[in-house]
Amino acid sequence: VDSRNLLSKLPDAVRNAVLEVLMPLRHVAWGGNMNNCFVAAYGYGTALTAACTFHAMDQLGVAQYLTRLGLALDDPSVLDEGKQRWLQDPRWQVLRRFVEDSLVVKDPVELFVVQNLALDGLLYPLIFGGFIDDHLALQGGTTISMLTAFMPEWHDESARWVDAVVKAVAAESPENKALISGWARTSGDRAQAALAPVAEVALGNDGQEALATVRAA
Repeated sequence: VDSRNLLSKLPDAVRNAVLEVLMPLRHVAWGGNMNNCFVAAYGYGTALTAACTFHAMDQLGVAQYLTRLGLALDDPSVLDEGKQRWLQDPRWQVLRRFVEDSLVVKDPVELFVVQNLALDGLLYPLIFGGFIDDHLALQGGTTISMLTAFMPEWHDESARWVDAVVKAVAAESPENKALISGWARTSGDRAQAALAPVAEVALGNDGQEALATVRAA
């Protein structure tokens, strides 16, 4: 992208949409890093804690990718603007509350469900699938798809691990299954509500339909 100067050919509307949607998500990825560090610290068993340590570092990598993308598109002020949207824009406050509330969940398995199954299970297909690969690509934004290729590939791979962990925990006992199911429903509903305004920012009138499709999947 750099050597061929592809970003200079990006339509202004696409550039603005990318900055508006993706820069606040740096803070969501940071929350994912913190939450997986917590599971690694307080979870039981190396099969879980070691994997969550790697997952936490991947979340940090996502935040760094987004930061690099912002700096490639414009000057460093776009990072501050994204932070201000995260802190002040009403459309981001429901998601911000979800992330901040997740930071004080004390049960590591509940937090695993909240962060890795519910939030990321909706966020990544919605943003990096529906918004970037499907929506922006049709408007001349294929370069952005190239620059964010890591995120959907990583999520598709890690989702199989997340699903396997949840299935194993739920299969341990009927009590576990009931608990996990309750957490998944509650956090899934809340994550969907938190992402609803973001879906409208990203996809306009098609946002809610795209979010509902992701939730059904």
